Amino acid sequence: MKKILVEQLDEKIEHAKELYSKEITEFKEIGHKFLNEEITSAQFKGTSGGIGVYAQRSQKEFMIRLRVLSGVLDYKTLKLIHDFAAEYSLDFVHLTTRQAIQLHDLQFDHIINIMEKSMDNNLFTRGGGGNFPRNVSLSPLSGVEKNEAFDVTPYAILVNKYFLSQMNTYKLPRKFKVAFSNSSEDSANASIADMGFLALKKDEKEYFKLYIGGSLGSNGDIAVPYGELISPKDILYHIEAALSLFKEEGDYENKGKARMRFIVKRMGKEAFLECYKKHLEKVKETQILDFVYKNDYQVKEANIEVTEVDKFDNNYDIIPQKQKNLYSVEIHPQGGLLKTKDLKNILMFIEKLSDVQIRLSMEESMFIRNLTKEQANELLEITKNFRNTTRLNRSVSCIGVPTCQIGIQNSQELLANILEYFKVKEFNEDILPSIHISGCANSCARHQVNIIGFQGKKKRINDEIIDAYSLYLNGNTNLENTRLANEYGDLIASDIPEFLYELAIRVKESKLEYSKFMNSNKEEIDSLLKKYIV
Repeated sequence: MKKILVEQLDEKIEHAKELYSKEITEFKEIGHKFLNEEITSAQFKGTSGGIGVYAQRSQKEFMIRLRVLSGVLDYKTLKLIHDFAAEYSLDFVHLTTRQAIQLHDLQFDHIINIMEKSMDNNLFTRGGGGNFPRNVSLSPLSGVEKNEAFDVTPYAILVNKYFLSQMNTYKLPRKFKVAFSNSSEDSANASIADMGFLALKKDEKEYFKLYIGGSLGSNGDIAVPYGELISPKDILYHIEAALSLFKEEGDYENKGKARMRFIVKRMGKEAFLECYKKHLEKVKETQILDFVYKNDYQVKEANIEVTEVDKFDNNYDIIPQKQKNLYSVEIHPQGGLLKTKDLKNILMFIEKLSDVQIRLSMEESMFIRNLTKEQANELLEITKNFRNTTRLNRSVSCIGVPTCQIGIQNSQELLANILEYFKVKEFNEDILPSIHISGCANSCARHQVNIIGFQGKKKRINDEIIDAYSLYLNGNTNLENTRLANEYGDLIASDIPEFLYELAIRVKESKLEYSKFMNSNKEEIDSLLKKYIV
């Protein structure tokens, strides 16, 4: 029987670091072969993806993805990332939609230096890409959110460390994503993960509702509910069962159909679940994956008085915590691109606080947690020039062209054009929801499950290839009404800002909230779409 002493994961990771160090040395040689055109871009990516490095479209500059475990940061690690950006004169760091931080526009030797220094400080890139378990997502307010079932942070970190301790041993058909959500709002996207754990309580006991086999992209789909509540102590058995099924049934030949969702489609949901249960039974017979629960992330109540100076105006960025007199502040830079100089100011603020916590979200934002009202007001003032406050301004965009090699459209440019159009029109009302823009079908911005989404493409119109986006509407990842968005057709990229502005005007004039307007004005919406769909 195989026995994993998960209480010794940190020790196992230290041992794995020796292997990762050798990989970096070997990768340095491969990288220089790529730069000297001795190997192809595809050959380079075959190695680089697994350690979180990608060549940008220029083939001369590189991106590195730093695996921030479940988006849980401390001051020391965030400062290290800032120092990388400052040392290599980077204008910004990119807060991603998988709770990692990416650095772009780097020279290859800079990449090697960052990998080595990161590992020395227990910040890893291994498994940041390629056919490996990716960063385990986590509800960013877990542990402080008022309506949560319970704090799932220690479980997400446990699974992340479990993956990291043996990352070099995985031979998967493609990537494998795990999520832990602390409530039915599903802010970690458990319902669209390869394996998602949703916290709930029954009879005052803590359980997880399990979801298996979801993911986005071509033929994306919602995950399949397992049907039985599971005990938190069994999570690693379920992780191993899913990996076992994936390795045995996954498509190693056709990369386009190598995600777990295609196994579900091939087998059918009932047969898939039966197959999964057989793998689970075998894992429980052959492995010991028990662990001792330990929560190092608990937050204490703040014993402070509330004074007049500490009052807030209505603000999306302020979230009262379940801990009395404590607050979280969300910082959402445009498109997740946090300028290095702004990050420095945030660090200067955090440095003087003792119990502050930092979390990255799935929406390209950062939460600073455990603040008094006075501290929260100070942070709001520090970040007022780059912190976006309306829902539209807090939209999500993948990095897109020209950075991404496989991107089709410049998604960041589209977001900037939309926001600039509204600014010129002096339309400042908080009318439209956040929009999600992906530069291609890979759905890195999760356009397929959001209220308004766009997917970049090229389209032939009158014998001319033009920049366009497919429009997706009415998606949702809240587990009370999880659904994929409906695709409504293609819009010319340059028309999208005007389309959204006209939509916002109509919603405003109706005096209805956006979702109520969309549900009760079908003819008007159809008329608007007919004007712009090509």
